[in-house]
Amino acid sequence: MYALAFSPDSELLAVGLLDGGVELWDARALTPTVKLREPGERYEGALCLAFSGDGRLLAGCDGTSTILWNVAARKEIATLTDTEIDPVEVRSLAFHPHADVLASANMHATVNLWDTRTHEKLATLIDPIGYTKSREKTVESVAFSRDGTTIATSHEARTVRFRDLSTGEIVSTIDGLELPVLHLTYSPDGSLLAGGTASLKTRDGQVKLWSADSQKEVATLTVPYVAASGEQIPRKERIARYVNSVQFSPDGRTVIGSVNGEPLIVRWDVATRKLVDVEDLRTHQDVADHATAHPMRVSPDGTMIATGLSSDVARWRLP
Repeated sequence: MYALAFSPDSELLAVGLLDGGVELWDARALTPTVKLREPGERYEGALCLAFSGDGRLLAGCDGTSTILWNVAARKEIATLTDTEIDPVEVRSLAFHPHADVLASANMHATVNLWDTRTHEKLATLIDPIGYTKSREKTVESVAFSRDGTTIATSHEARTVRFRDLSTGEIVSTIDGLELPVLHLTYSPDGSLLAGGTASLKTRDGQVKLWSADSQKEVATLTVPYVAASGEQIPRKERIARYVNSVQFSPDGRTVIGSVNGEPLIVRWDVATRKLVDVEDLRTHQDVADHATAHPMRVSPDGTMIATGLSSDVARWRLP
């Protein structure tokens, strides 16, 4: 699986398949109900999926375009493509929490803002590094603050930037990261920003927590290293791992990360910064693809975690 997204009512799970197909599943039965797009040779796997806050729209990106579906009608209504730059891969999508705006981040150091009613491009936010096809300039993730006034972006160049949405101007930058942040998400109360990353020095997967107001780091949560048997692994024998997706529980009490390298789901208590539990995905799939960046999403009602396995989806109930 490449991408997952829960509908706001937690009843549907959008699933992006490796063969380019996009399906809606019953989130509780974990069974496909509707094929929004059949697999096809001209499609790449769906790299990211996102529901609008009211659940009316589903956005998905694959290759160089972003597709919008009407969820109730189960049909595609628009394809959003930036024709002003060469074809470039879209990496991340985010709906504005209070407006009809969709942000799409790509590998040209660019974030496009789209009107989801008219399907017109509203603005192009270009990173100071400029247009380039170099992977070093990729915008890995984009997230709107809870009040909708700020847009945060993480970059392959190991930075996180914050822009005033009304002006598009950069108001703050986090520099000096050891490795890029692959996924950004704000806490439900808007006070924290979490980013999934890794440590270059220790090869540990990490979740960084920053204050949303000051953009100062308040904690680094480190993925524990344990073997399937529960034994600690000597540092020299460890494989590199990365937190590739991160989300808060809806009540904001825990932060959850999915890890590639050794596929894990890890939960931490936000207040104490202590580890809550670790779920080893290797026990849920016949062939463990340790290099795959398994997607993970938490249901908006706070009852479920869904994650993609090598060729299926697994779900856990949250306490």
